[in-house]
Amino acid sequence: MLVVGSCWRLAIMQRSFLSLMFVALVSLCFISVSVVPVEVVAQVRTNSTGAPKKGNKSFFGWLFGGGNKRIEQANPTRKKRRRSTTRKNRSAGVAAVNTPKIVEKEKSKDAKVLLVIGDDLAMGLADGLKAVYAETPSIKVKKLVYPRTGLVADKNPDWPEDVTAVLKSEDVGLVVVSLGARDNQNIKVVGQGVIDGQLASYAEELQFQGEEWKKEYRFRTASLVAAVRNEQLPLIWVGLAPAEEYLTSANFSYLNDLFKEQVEPAGGIFVDIWAAFQSEEGEYTPHGPDITGKRRRLRATDGVYFTWAGYRKVAYFVEREIARIFGSATAFIFEGVKDDPNFIVLTGRLTSPETKLIGPDDKGGKAAAGSDLFKLTVSGEALPEVSGRADDTRWTGF
Repeated sequence: MLVVGSCWRLAIMQRSFLSLMFVALVSLCFISVSVVPVEVVAQVRTNSTGAPKKGNKSFFGWLFGGGNKRIEQANPTRKKRRRSTTRKNRSAGVAAVNTPKIVEKEKSKDAKVLLVIGDDLAMGLADGLKAVYAETPSIKVKKLVYPRTGLVADKNPDWPEDVTAVLKSEDVGLVVVSLGARDNQNIKVVGQGVIDGQLASYAEELQFQGEEWKKEYRFRTASLVAAVRNEQLPLIWVGLAPAEEYLTSANFSYLNDLFKEQVEPAGGIFVDIWAAFQSEEGEYTPHGPDITGKRRRLRATDGVYFTWAGYRKVAYFVEREIARIFGSATAFIFEGVKDDPNFIVLTGRLTSPETKLIGPDDKGGKAAAGSDLFKLTVSGEALPEVSGRADDTRWTGF
C-alpha cells in the first residue's frame, strides 16, 4: 500500500508540474505577442542601426516567418518613389524668375520694335532687354514666346509662319532669337504620303542626333532664319549656356553648332554665351559675376534656365551686338530725324550720308564723283603721290 500511495502521489506531482509548464508556456506566448509589434513599429519609424540583423528572428518570426523581410522591402520602395517624384518636378517645370518691376519711359510714336522670339529662355531675355532700353524712347521691346516648346514641336508652333505675320504687322527693326532648352529630344514627324497606292497619314519618330533628325532640325532652323532675313532685318541668335547635368550640357553644345552653321552664313549674328557662364576651370557653375561685377547666383535651381541676374547678363551680350550693328547702344535713336536736311546722322543707321560729310569742294559746290576729294573720302582711294614729298614711295634713283 505504501508503494502504491507513493506512486499515486508521484503521478499527481508530475501531472501538476506539466500543467504549470503549460501555463507558463502560454503566458510567455502572450507576452511575446504584446511586445513584438511594438519593437517592429519602432524599427520602421526610426530606421535604427540597432535593429535586428537579417536572420535574427523572434519565436513568432521563426514560427510564421517573413516579418523582417516585409519591413526591409517597404522602406526602399517609399524612398524610390520620393526620388522619382523629385526628378519629374525638376524636368517638367520652369523655375520662376523674380523679375523686378521695370518702369519704361513713354515710347515715341515711331519707335522701332525689337522683337524677341523663342521659348522660356526668350521670355526672360525679353525682360532683360526691356530693362536695358527702359530709358530709350525710340526702342520698344516685344516678344513672340511659346513656353515649354521649341523647334522639335511638329507644326505647333509654326515658327516661320508666325514670325512672318508679326514682321508684317509690326515696325520691327531687329530680331533676337533664343530657344532650344527642350530641343534635346526626338522629333515626331506626322504627315501624309502614298502607301500601297493610296493616300494615308503616317507618324515617324526621328532619334535625337541621328542623320534624319539632324536634317530635319537644320531645315527648321534655316526656315526660321530665312523668315527674318527675307525681310532684310538684322538677326541675332543667342546660343545656349552649359547645363548642370553633363549629358544635357553636351547636347546643348551640339545644338549650338547647328544654330551657328545656319545663322552666320545667312548674315545673322550668333552670340556665344557659353564661356560667360562657366567657372575658371571651364565647368558649369550656378554663380558668377553679374553686369556690375558682383558675384551672384545666375542660374536657376533646375540647372538649365537663369535667374533675373542671369537673364540680365545675357541681355548685356545681346545689347553689345546691337551696338555694333547700329553704332550705339541706343540703336534707333536718330531714325526720327533722318529726313531733316540740316541733321547729319553719325550713328543709328546701317549706312551714313558720306557725300554730306565731305562738304563742298574748292569752288563751293558738291564734290564730283570722280574728284580726288570724293575718291579719298567716299571711295577710300589713296590720293595721287607727289614727287619728292615725304610720303612718296616711288624709287627716284640718284
